[in-house]
Amino acid sequence: MAVTTSCGYEPMRSGTTILCYINRDGLPLSDRCTERMWSFCMEQYAKNVTDIEILRNQIDDYPPVTHPDPPYHIATSTRLTVAEKLQQIQNYIQRLEYNYTGMQFFYLNPNRSIYGLMDKARYIMTESLPIKCFEAFLIGLYLTTGIVGLDRFNISFKTRFNSVVYRHVILGVKSGQIYGAVGISRRSDLAYKPLNGSYDSLSKLIDDFIGAYRNYGHTVLRVKIGLPIVHDLKSFETINWKALSILPSKTSKSDYDRELNKITRTWRQLDMHMNYRSVVPLASFVQPIGTLITSSSS
Repeated sequence: MAVTTSCGYEPMRSGTTILCYINRDGLPLSDRCTERMWSFCMEQYAKNVTDIEILRNQIDDYPPVTHPDPPYHIATSTRLTVAEKLQQIQNYIQRLEYNYTGMQFFYLNPNRSIYGLMDKARYIMTESLPIKCFEAFLIGLYLTTGIVGLDRFNISFKTRFNSVVYRHVILGVKSGQIYGAVGISRRSDLAYKPLNGSYDSLSKLIDDFIGAYRNYGHTVLRVKIGLPIVHDLKSFETINWKALSILPSKTSKSDYDRELNKITRTWRQLDMHMNYRSVVPLASFVQPIGTLITSSSS
């Protein structure tokens, strides 16, 4: 839960625990957000305060950073398979790197239209800063728009570890009867799942994530799965984040497998499930080149 403040940033809490802060001052990062970022980092890693201070003092001496180029034209490439396209998109996301700073650089509203969220995705790619899972979800959604035969949907996890509740989202994908995922996490097995045939059902994909969480000592409280997302960067529809909700810690595997099978049958009945109209704006044709995208786009 985020609590609005007038100090330029919001704390993202789980109960009384602050998980991170969210920048509300835009970019470049304001002095007050920068100070909060460094001080929070020291609070989180009290044993490494000296190292953090040394790192902060060296910040002006760093060599120029090379920013990765987004693969805008990947969706329309005829040379690559769907699996190869997803691999390149995942490679780009990983090159942005996970944001360990404790300050989320972009304010994101999941209830905005797809058009608004994709505008934010372009802004995130333009700034080329470290990202968290929701930013990776938006980038993945943007860059996969127009990949014919690929269905995209959100998979959200709510877990508990040491009495603290955590949330995570990845972009689920389906090509033919094969499932996979694109995203970013502190843990590699909680993000990318290649379209290599390992997951021939949605249930196998979800089970893989649940198993990974359990290996890290997390209790999976809830998994939410949305509807397929239309291939249209300018759509004013909103994302359905919760077409199905399962409770792995309270539901038998056979029961939630049955529910997962039901939702895949529902997808096949939806018009937008296989909707690739010629008028759909593709990622390769809607680039931020020459477009000023300001930090007020939120």
